[in-house]
Amino acid sequence: MQYSDNSQQAAEYLRQAVPLMVKYKIPPHPLNYALWYTYVTHKLPRLNQELDQTIQKYGTCPAGLETKLFRSHLISQELGETEKLQAALISVATGLNHSAELAVASTHDFTQLLQESLHALHEADEAPALESIAQSLYSHTVKVSEATSHFQQRISDAQKEIKRLQDELTATRQDVYTDALTHLYNRRFFDETLTRVCNSTPKPLLALIMLDIDHFKKLNDTYGHMLGDKVLQCLGQIIKDECHESADGVRFGGEEFVILIYEHNQENALALAERIRHKIQAIRVKHKATNSTISSITASFGITLQQAFDVPERMLERVDQALYQAKNTGRNKVVCI
Repeated sequence: MQYSDNSQQAAEYLRQAVPLMVKYKIPPHPLNYALWYTYVTHKLPRLNQELDQTIQKYGTCPAGLETKLFRSHLISQELGETEKLQAALISVATGLNHSAELAVASTHDFTQLLQESLHALHEADEAPALESIAQSLYSHTVKVSEATSHFQQRISDAQKEIKRLQDELTATRQDVYTDALTHLYNRRFFDETLTRVCNSTPKPLLALIMLDIDHFKKLNDTYGHMLGDKVLQCLGQIIKDECHESADGVRFGGEEFVILIYEHNQENALALAERIRHKIQAIRVKHKATNSTISSITASFGITLQQAFDVPERMLERVDQALYQAKNTGRNKVVCI
């Protein structure tokens, strides 16, 4: 989002934003200043609506959710894609501006002609003169009509092109943080979000769930990578269905997945992990080459909760230990550390 406020307006918006941040115990870092500055400007109604709902539910804006809101509404696009799309938008705007100039010029000429014709009508006293004035008015009316029609068509074309570019911008933004196979968030999203949450004050009630498909390498070796990809997609959909506004599903790498749960306790995390574990057991995948159904898919889970003075590396180490325990004590189970 581009800010065009002058210094006086900006200072006033900041004076409004800071008390709200204090009231709702929002950590004073640049990301939050941008969110709440934009909030008080009311320039992005959807952002305001989502922030209001978040405050109503939590009494504050948890670190994980503030990051999602920032990415959804304010994040800058990747430079290369932005430059390409910016050039396309400039092209649309330039063409539209040219059409507008032609339409305005035609209208100006027609206005001048009307004034001259009115004067001539007052002076004319013979039919030929009246006929000549009428013919001139008619021909210029046709020209103005054509120019206006062309301008309207250019507006319609420009609207369609701008909509296409908006969709492309949205797709570009999503691609940066999305895993192509499962459509969950990717490792980049996870690393940035976990770092921000660990650095926030006060710290939210964050839980990490890490899960790994049991014997996935054997599954790939036996049935092929296409079937393995299908299993990953099924698992991705299960995680997406179970992750609502207070949780984010991430493909961590290979057959490993992570879920970040905001403002939840150990009991909530265990319940979510068990729901997903049972759904994974219900996965059925058809192997076309042998016409057989694969139904022995399971996963192991590790869980950890954020502790005081946690850093991302420490949380990852604990959740990895929990997953390791689950793997080495029978698999297809949930272990919490």
